Amino acid sequence: MTSSERPLRADAERNRQAILGAAGSVFAEKGTQVTLEHIAEVAGVGVGTIYRRFPSIDDLVSVVLEEKMRRYADRTEQEAERALTQPWPAFHDYVLFILEQQATDLAFSDVILSPRTGTELFRQEIKRALQASIVLIDRVKAAGELRTDFDHSDLYLLLHANAGLVRGTHRSAPEAWKRFGQYMLKSFRHPGDEPLTAPSVVWMRAKNSGV
Repeated sequence: MTSSERPLRADAERNRQAILGAAGSVFAEKGTQVTLEHIAEVAGVGVGTIYRRFPSIDDLVSVVLEEKMRRYADRTEQEAERALTQPWPAFHDYVLFILEQQATDLAFSDVILSPRTGTELFRQEIKRALQASIVLIDRVKAAGELRTDFDHSDLYLLLHANAGLVRGTHRSAPEAWKRFGQYMLKSFRHPGDEPLTAPSVVWMRAKNSGV
């Protein structure tokens, strides 16, 4: 390695860190429906620089959110294990955790509802979270802490509803998700007087998502 190469490598790493930092902030605030050009502007790098490293928004999302997906999967597995001894607290805390992640990071909210892109590791972490959430719900239902007609795909309904709520209120009422979650937890635990409509085929497909 020559001395003339070292500054270029350092500059390249600084540019990469600037891109990742800017992308993290932009994604959290605006979600994944942004352009690489906008992120390049926020990062203070040229458009060519960002395209050389990340050919598409999906490529950049994968790198920025990969660690968050790992922590999400870890947390889901922890709550599934906790459900063996504390079924309702485990489910309660899991639901509020994932709703809060949606509220504080719109890109996470986008990805968790449409996880078909990203690196192989990214997809593996989402699949791990999905499998753990199924175990969690099975254990909570077996303990009699969830209404018997609760279906795993009801989480998909919950997260879709919260995604819309968050986008509509994240500036004017940033904690609206919390009140919504508290209402829904009560309905999940206590059956009503009338039976629910059965999950549709569309919602059952949610079991192939990252919820």
